[in-house]
Amino acid sequence: MQTYLEILSLVFGYGIGIPVILGALVARVSHQNKFLSVQVAGFWAQIIFGGLGIIIHELSHLVVALLFGHHIKEVALIRIPNRQDSTDQSLGYVSHTWNQASLYQRAGNVFIGIAPVLLCPLVMLGLTRLLVPGIYTFLFNQSIDQVNHGWATIVWFLVMVSIAIGGFDLSRADLENSQTGLTSLLIVILVASGVLTLITDPTSLKTSLSALMAPLDGALLFALVVNGLVYVALLFLRHLLHR
Repeated sequence: MQTYLEILSLVFGYGIGIPVILGALVARVSHQNKFLSVQVAGFWAQIIFGGLGIIIHELSHLVVALLFGHHIKEVALIRIPNRQDSTDQSLGYVSHTWNQASLYQRAGNVFIGIAPVLLCPLVMLGLTRLLVPGIYTFLFNQSIDQVNHGWATIVWFLVMVSIAIGGFDLSRADLENSQTGLTSLLIVILVASGVLTLITDPTSLKTSLSALMAPLDGALLFALVVNGLVYVALLFLRHLLHR
């Protein structure tokens, strides 16, 4: 029983706890970025400057919904809310249904709801490696042996800003969708931890989980830094425009 509890705590700590904390911080800062962009440049700023981020946000929901076998009813990767309707604040959506009898599909709701927080950082890191390998190499290898091209750096900068403004902010509908799968996910975790107790030990599992989650945790940290820099820049712009 003690071994089971140790393994369960490792699964919750390394597999869930650290990504959840980092993801919550990124989502919060991104929400502020969207809010500040509207304060600085008006309603359309969140769509113009965050449009690509919004599209990636909705694609994240779509991709993960398909991975969990959900039926896709309707998709709007980006839309303009009705400004005459104060309740209409959606900039995009993915409408989907699932088999209530399927534990896998029910548990998938957790990941579908928070998919942008999981996939946007990976997209940001992947585009950094593709467009500005010098920055990527410097961040992870502390080396500056690669040169970044000017056009690629500009594209990378604009994409990072767009994702920071429009990519991470989770709506109430996203969070409510995730909540519907929490019980099912908990059952999966409890059973999986029991299986892991039979085939491994806490020390080996800690090493494996650390290695497995390192790419996601690193991507989330990178996304948090980028979002933080965009937040500071938007605060500065707001100060300049409203002093």
